Amino acid sequence: MAEESFYLTYLLEDDREVAAKFDDINDRDGCHISLDMYKVNLGPITDEVWERMVGKFRGAIVSK
Repeated sequence: MAEESFYLTYLLEDDREVAAKFDDINDRDGCHISLDMYKVNLGPITDEVWERMVGKFRGAIVSK
């Protein structure tokens, strides 16, 4: 049986849509929640923030 992947797409501050792949649904959901919380409390989601969050949740960026 093939291993399942979970994808997250997100809109950055400059209106670009980016995507990341996760092996675990909880990592994907945790990343999404953390990005939304960051956006509300600390400011816009930039490339740097996106890359840091995806890495923190063991994801792989598939589009920039």
